[in-house]
Amino acid sequence: MTEFRLDLTDERLWRGDQLVRISNKAFKLLQLLARNPNRLLTKDMILEEVWQDVCVSEGLVKEYVHDLRQALGDDPKNPMFVETVRGRGYRFLGGVDLVDDTAEAAGGSTARNEPPALAVLPFANLTGDERWARFCHGLGDDLVTDLARYPDLTVVANGAGAARLEDDLDVRDLGGELGVSYVLGGSVQASKTSVRVNVKLIETANGNHAWTEQYQRDVGDFLDIQSDIVGHVAAAVGAVGGQIPHRERLRLGRRSPQDMQVYELYLLGQELEARFDQASVLRGVELLQRAVTLDPDYARAWLVLGWLCLQVVLEDWAYDPVEYRALMRQAFLTAAALDPLDPFAAMELAAVRAREGDQGGAGDALERALDLGGNQADLLIAASVYQATIMDDPGRALQCLDRGLDLLATVPQWHHMSAARVAYFGGDFDRAMDHARRGPDNLVTRLFGLLSTAQRGGDGALEDLAKSFRGRYATFEPPAFVAQHPITASGAEQLFLTGIGRAGLA
Repeated sequence: MTEFRLDLTDERLWRGDQLVRISNKAFKLLQLLARNPNRLLTKDMILEEVWQDVCVSEGLVKEYVHDLRQALGDDPKNPMFVETVRGRGYRFLGGVDLVDDTAEAAGGSTARNEPPALAVLPFANLTGDERWARFCHGLGDDLVTDLARYPDLTVVANGAGAARLEDDLDVRDLGGELGVSYVLGGSVQASKTSVRVNVKLIETANGNHAWTEQYQRDVGDFLDIQSDIVGHVAAAVGAVGGQIPHRERLRLGRRSPQDMQVYELYLLGQELEARFDQASVLRGVELLQRAVTLDPDYARAWLVLGWLCLQVVLEDWAYDPVEYRALMRQAFLTAAALDPLDPFAAMELAAVRAREGDQGGAGDALERALDLGGNQADLLIAASVYQATIMDDPGRALQCLDRGLDLLATVPQWHHMSAARVAYFGGDFDRAMDHARRGPDNLVTRLFGLLSTAQRGGDGALEDLAKSFRGRYATFEPPAFVAQHPITASGAEQLFLTGIGRAGLA
């Protein structure tokens, strides 16, 4: 058997006993290539097979081939796996086995000052019915796959073999054995009409229950139930506001920034970015600049640095906005180059391309972001904004937004800021006003609350809202906001400018 295995059952790529991180579309591309060894596949054939009805350019195929080469350790000049047929397409040379059974990863370890590691244990089947055993197995496997896509987590698949949380298990010993900070597992119970899934997240350092939840669903299609529960659990555990990131940030409260290493600086900068006030954001820029100086290859630190700079530019918090715009562009481009599999980096690459007039490239990057993070609540909500303002597709934007919000038990205020914009460009001004009221007190939520009020009409509060906005943001210029947001789709720009006029901000 060759070193690489492509598992068709659970759609994962393995190198020996190690899981190799690739996206859904990269998996489908590799599957297509591996099923057609030594055959020329043109770019049109690949686009038709892998992307089907989604309109993307040939350049996106090249990006995914690049991803595969990185995952396989292939050299395009001396290819062992994928050969480029110049001007036509690609030919697969072999070296990857297709298998139909589920592979399991061996235990991993986590180094100091790296993202926390999590072991997903098998779910216990307490139903007394063997037909639910496959459901339990699929639940654990899908959680591994979904959680492994979060760049801030290291995930170990079923690390304890047959051990389950319902067994007499000392998670502290398990944590030391596997080198993980958390274990996730649970049990499944069912009746004729309903299924109940109990989920637990436990800290291995002390055995404390960090989080527990119970999901009750009507009995129906196993795969639908499984997918729904996996999405909710992954969001609760791994999302930006989820249990593990929250606990890791709390840990920083006992540390001085002067003593922090790169990952900790990144976490603190992420926390400061979410406060939406000038002092915190400018301090966050300093910390993230320090982080990327210490480790220039840390993609996530570059990404958060870009978000901090974007806030500075939009809120007009800098004496020299040109410097921050340049740093923002550098940060997003660097993040995308360092980690092509980070969906947020791909999303911000779309925004950079849109700002620079490359609408086709922006669409490709945004589609790539949704492929990489289409099951992540944070990504779905954030990308929905650009789906509305860059792609001029408010219908799909609302679908992404609603799916992301549905996955979250609690919606952080920054997601209300995104939702206000998506609802505005979708023409649902009442909903936009509601989200704006629950968002952070910053320019974006105040602006879209005001524009929605103006578009809705008949609201006596409009004049007071407009006066308050002009008083706080005296230097606000609609063209600059359109350029930096960015709002590049013609329909979205027209709707924005119409609201600007009705609000008296033109």
